[in-house]
Amino acid sequence: MLTAGVRALDDVSEAAAATGDHPVVVLDVGTGFVAPGWAVGSLPEGAVALHRRSDHGVPGSAVLGSREGLATLLDDARVRDWVRGDGNRHLSVPRGLVDVALDRLDLGDRGGEWDWLWTRTTPPPVPGEDRVVDLAPTDRAEAEAFLGAHSPGTHGQPFARPGQRWVAVRDDDGSLVAVGGSEPCQAGTPTLAGIAVASHRRGEGWGAAVTAHLTREAVASTGTCALGMFADNVVARRLYERLGFVTGMEWTSRWFA
Repeated sequence: MLTAGVRALDDVSEAAAATGDHPVVVLDVGTGFVAPGWAVGSLPEGAVALHRRSDHGVPGSAVLGSREGLATLLDDARVRDWVRGDGNRHLSVPRGLVDVALDRLDLGDRGGEWDWLWTRTTPPPVPGEDRVVDLAPTDRAEAEAFLGAHSPGTHGQPFARPGQRWVAVRDDDGSLVAVGGSEPCQAGTPTLAGIAVASHRRGEGWGAAVTAHLTREAVASTGTCALGMFADNVVARRLYERLGFVTGMEWTSRWFA
């Protein structure tokens, strides 16, 4: 039973305290916290709502917590206005709770289910890592064409924003076999995207080589690495877990019309 009222959060330390230092708050929002956030009680019974940018940098919000906590937050008109205000374009809620949001907000049906994973562990050596090479901004069109052909649903956007790092594996003739990128999220955590392997070269370990290479670099430079994945991608999940990633949050998202 929640007894505390809805309160504004002024900084990330308040959000961290209300969530028990949840990894999403610390590693995905972190120093990129934008006031205000909102909270009722504290986790696990309560809920916390925070501004969160998408992997493409689009502003939105996310809620951590319980069904009762989410309902209490969204019953507050200030929070509902906050969700749809200030240019926000999307809302993410814990898996299984989207009905609570849809009962209180006109969000439409565009969106899906995805998981946020993170690690602070250096991955084990992976065969083929020595074949991973850097890509340059001049390779952007080639990388985009490769993703369009072999991973059309990807969220990866090669060299679309500053701070991105893109790598690849090339065949002996110079053609791309695999690509992958890393970009700091709003907390500064290197976050992987666009991991893709040529359709005719899958099962040879090149996705693991690219992922391990980028993860190793991220952990060495910042102490952590994160990624988002479609919830139904069983093959990718096995790979990421083998490399040391753990699921920090299971999300359902809606993009506003």
